[in-house]
Amino acid sequence: MRQVVTVALLAVVVASAQVRLDQKRDRVNVTIAGKAFGSLYFGEDANKPFLYPIITPDGLRLNRAFPLEKVAGEPTDHPHQKGLWVGTERLSGMDLWENDSTYKRPRMGRILFRDVTRAASGDKRGELAFRADWISPEGKLLVVEDRTTSFHSGGPGAHVVDVDLTLTAHEPVTFEDHQDAVIGIRLRPEFDEKNGGMAMNAEGFRGEAGIRGRASRYVDWRTILDSKTAGLAILDHPKNLSYPARWHIRSFGFFTANPFARQAFDPAAPSGAKSLKPGEHLRLRYRVIAYSGKFDIESSWKEFAEVSE
Repeated sequence: MRQVVTVALLAVVVASAQVRLDQKRDRVNVTIAGKAFGSLYFGEDANKPFLYPIITPDGLRLNRAFPLEKVAGEPTDHPHQKGLWVGTERLSGMDLWENDSTYKRPRMGRILFRDVTRAASGDKRGELAFRADWISPEGKLLVVEDRTTSFHSGGPGAHVVDVDLTLTAHEPVTFEDHQDAVIGIRLRPEFDEKNGGMAMNAEGFRGEAGIRGRASRYVDWRTILDSKTAGLAILDHPKNLSYPARWHIRSFGFFTANPFARQAFDPAAPSGAKSLKPGEHLRLRYRVIAYSGKFDIESSWKEFAEVSE
């Protein structure tokens, strides 16, 4: 399926912009205040768009490099865990999560980038909006995704990404109650619990044992990189489905905010599955913060929560 790119939109680049978007063949590169932040990849061989790398203002890469790059000492398991991605492992029995192009899993679907609908650099904020199709193993269109990703500075030590998803059903679909959905990331091995990294949620629960399956407004995962405190946080928006999100987390630097999982974590709980009829849509919003040094996650969540449009 050929990618369709609106060149005129992608040409909207302001030379002096603090947040700059630069279109390439299979990605859009993002710089903030003249420093590289990361790239949104949308090549067809990826089977889903993803953001990689995620870099703090002082140049610390936070997510795992594999399989985009090979770095000595980094694990090479789970190649589908690349960058920051969106999907679900159970959409009416189809897998749009563990769907790396190297896999031969049954009922594996794809999320195919279609076109950019808006790309704008700016002095304070850059915005990239695109459309993607969620496709069944047989090539049938299931869901149309409209995603707007906004990039801005969170202060001297932080980069902020706001992700706004609208998922519109083309066919009757059910987002099943499963632990793997809907926005996830795999951090570099220094974040692993065994290596001294630690995640904490808004209520102060820590690590995989304290956070997995628990509802919370956000999870903030920190470690020490180059003798500095560094962290990545994912924040849930209060208008999201089944807010606050449940969190699937593993001690090896993987976590995801999930609006559907209930029975996946507690078999006695009511199902968190969400069904959509053709034309019905689901909107979900998340904030991702990449930082080093001190950063007030709670204040950022309160700011994000007030965004109502």
